[in-house]
Amino acid sequence: MKYLVRLSFAVLLFLPFINGCQPIVSENENNWITYEVRDGLDYNEAWRVVVDALLTRGYQFETLSKDDGYMKSEWLHETVESQGVEIRTRISVKFTYGRRTVRVKVDEDYLIGYKEPGVDIPRVADLKVELRDRLL
Repeated sequence: MKYLVRLSFAVLLFLPFINGCQPIVSENENNWITYEVRDGLDYNEAWRVVVDALLTRGYQFETLSKDDGYMKSEWLHETVESQGVEIRTRISVKFTYGRRTVRVKVDEDYLIGYKEPGVDIPRVADLKVELRDRLL
C-alpha cells in the first residue's frame, strides 16, 4: 500500500513535466460570432461599419469583396504586455441571410504565451463591442 501511494505521488509530481504547463483549452475552430443587422441599416452602411471598424484597429485587407459580402484581413502581429503574449490575429467577415446577418471569425495564433479561456486581447474585445453597438 505504501508503495502504491509513493508511486501515485511521484506520477502526480512529474505529470506537469510530461504534459506541459499550459492549460488545456477546448475551442471550436469554426466558431463564428453572429450579429443581426438592425432594421434601418442597409447593406452599404453595414459594410462601411465593418470595414471602418477593422481599419481603425490597424487591420489591412487580404480579401475584400463587397459583391460577395466577404472580407478577410491580413495577419496582424502585436505584443500585449498586460497579458504577456505575442499574438497574430486575422479577422474574417461574411454577410449572410440576405445580407441581414454579419458573421465574424477571429483567428488567433499565439506566438509567445497562451490564450486564457474567456479573455480576448484588447484589440479584438474592442472590435466585438464596436460591431455589436453599431450593427445591432
